[in-house]
Order: sequence, then C-alpha cells, then structure tokens
Amino acid sequence: MYKEGDLTHYDQPLTNCTLERCWTECKEKSNYYEKRKEVDTFNKENRWKKRGLAIIPNKFNIAFTAMFLNQAGALLHVYRDGSVLLSHGGVEMGQGLHTKMIQVVSRMLKIPDTKIHTSECSTDKVPNTSATAASASSDLNGGAVVVNL
Repeated sequence: MYKEGDLTHYDQPLTNCTLERCWTECKEKSNYYEKRKEVDTFNKENRWKKRGLAIIPNKFNIAFTAMFLNQAGALLHVYRDGSVLLSHGGVEMGQGLHTKMIQVVSRMLKIPDTKIHTSECSTDKVPNTSATAASASSDLNGGAVVVNL
C-alpha cells in the first residue's frame, strides 16, 4: 500500500497521502473484523453452505495515457458584492461535483459557500476539458479552480 513520499508508476511523489488512515477507517467503520469472525463461525458450523467476505484495496488509474487529455479548466467571476460565479469543465451528474468545486473556491477564498454559484458545463466558457469520468473530475477541475485563484 502506498505511503507518504512513495512514487507512483508515473514517478509522481505522493504528498499528503492519507491512504493508510483511509484503509484503517474503512475497516473500523465497516466493522470488518467482527463481520469476519461471524463469517468464519458460520462457515465452521455449516458444511455445505458458505459465506465470504473480503476487503481489497484497489488502485484505479484516473489519467488518460495521452497527457493532453488530462486537462481541465475553470472560469471564475468575482463580483463587487463578494459573490463568485464558477464555471468549470466537469459535468454534474449526481456525484456532487459542483458541491466539491464550490468547497474548493470557498476554502481558497475563505468565503462562505452561499456566496458561490455555479453554471452548467459549457464549452463557450471552459473549452477543451477532459471527460467527466472515473473520479478524475474532482481532481482535474478542482486543480483548475485552484490555479485560477
């Protein structure tokens, strides 16, 4: 499992790597060890019927191999009343992308999220962005928001 300072297969150093904490939290909050004991007990007591339980870390590459596809953009309008209009290249489809981008702006500008509004994804505002897929949108578009601030 990756640790702080490890290099990915793309030779990217991992900074602020919380993977171990996340892994431990997942096991604790899911009551994995208690459930594991229950499954083992059930399997010992039942000759023909068995249960299974597994927890497996999974690494999913969110990048395209063509590097020019790993891009995103953001456009921010900051108005005199302190409100912000945010346009980014990701498509909101129920995964909370707009909320995440609002949180990035809120934290970076140190303003309440109620002052930040988003507009729908449109190439006339933010062209040539990457596809909204594979959990990459939060990272790519969030990074684009940060760069614009």
